[in-house]
Amino acid sequence: MSSSTIRSSPGAHVLVFPYPAQGHMIPLLDLTHQLAVRGLTITILTTPKNLPLLNPLLSKNPSNIQTLILPFPNNPNPTIPRGVENVKDLPPNSFGAVMRAMGELYNPILHWFKSHPSPPVAIISDFFLGWTHHLACHLSIPRIVFSPSGALAVAVIDSLWRHLPRLDDDPNDPNVLIPFTNISNSPVYPWWQLSPIYRSYKQGDPDSEFIKDGMLANVASWGIIVNSFSELESVYLDHLRKRDNDLGYNGRVWAVGPLLPPDDDNVGPTERGGSGSVATNDLLRWLDTCPDNSVAYVCFGSQAVLTNKQMEGLAAGLECTGARFLWCVKEATKGHVETGYGKVPAGFEDRTAGRGMVIRGWAPQLLILRHRAVGSFLTHCGWNSVLEGLSTGVVMLAWPMQADQFSNATLLVDQMKVAVKVCEGARTVPDAAELGRAVAESVSENRSERVRAMELCKASHDAVKEGGSSFKDLDSLVSVLSGL
Repeated sequence: MSSSTIRSSPGAHVLVFPYPAQGHMIPLLDLTHQLAVRGLTITILTTPKNLPLLNPLLSKNPSNIQTLILPFPNNPNPTIPRGVENVKDLPPNSFGAVMRAMGELYNPILHWFKSHPSPPVAIISDFFLGWTHHLACHLSIPRIVFSPSGALAVAVIDSLWRHLPRLDDDPNDPNVLIPFTNISNSPVYPWWQLSPIYRSYKQGDPDSEFIKDGMLANVASWGIIVNSFSELESVYLDHLRKRDNDLGYNGRVWAVGPLLPPDDDNVGPTERGGSGSVATNDLLRWLDTCPDNSVAYVCFGSQAVLTNKQMEGLAAGLECTGARFLWCVKEATKGHVETGYGKVPAGFEDRTAGRGMVIRGWAPQLLILRHRAVGSFLTHCGWNSVLEGLSTGVVMLAWPMQADQFSNATLLVDQMKVAVKVCEGARTVPDAAELGRAVAESVSENRSERVRAMELCKASHDAVKEGGSSFKDLDSLVSVLSGL
């Protein structure tokens, strides 16, 4: 959404509260920028070590975005080492611990509100910060949920926490039906594919009950903002809007995605989420030497670290495919290395030199996907990656690993027909020959998935243009907030 086409509106003061994980913070910061250029006054809450992620946003909006910096709670959980304030620096199973830790900020935020001369009229907070609904009720202001996931994923998690299906409901059937009141074909997933936060729920356990309460508080909140667009998820957005399915939101559902820097912004994509270990110019120069749609981009997000066996299977697949590739590898911690994770096989880079490149650490993913040379994307199906893939029209190879990634893969592979599933599961080792064949075929021009991907690419761009569905929903959200 280009700021040059955005109309200013009377400002209202809103508190924006991201959950400290890369995949959650980045889209909410993109939304915050859109709210700011539409004239709202915003205070964004963060902890000290997450402040650098806000710098690009603050530099673009110096006049109407302020920060509220609160200390990360001291030793809230023994699984969170002192000094760590972002999930990216923790194992993938740490989301629940950080959710519980952030709840300790209730009283500091309440004190800030009561001492502020002109406090916010609403709170927009991440889906994993459901307790802020109770805070908003205490303050007699609306709390609006921000979902960094799509509408299908929201519907699944809402249904799970409201109905609480358990594996032992039918021990002979490991599959779980996700009841959707207003949709005829409710999805079914194996128990192991459900959210690990949900699967770890233990009735009566204080941490589990805190998380459950937060998830149910989301359902009871005043409204929800979804990083999606109508042309992609109209059925599930309509489901969330229904007033007769016991969901809250009161019909206040705004689909405002994809929340991404505009195509003509070459700086924004390099600043989102961190700094890279490879110079962006060197990366782009290498891509410039490659033919159109000839490179397969491989990345599994900011959390996943593959086992060494998975690394070997993936590397063997990329090696035997013969296709060009760009593989972004999350940096393994000392603990990962000691327990057999994250090692690029010895000699792999030498054997594939010239037609492949390995990036260790963060990479400017959106800038890579937008390059004409990139034709496919092997992805874990995290929602940000899904939207970035759709907005660039690449064929996606789906390897969902946990949480909402399985429902995202359902949407991409079975419903939208823009992706091919090549593997699934956080511990599954891919068959090198099959994976190599899928990668080679993914950069072929003669693919039905490429045609469909280009159709959805156009739809995603139309949605955020002036007059598009997401543009209208964003204007509507600002209008509602301005009227509070």
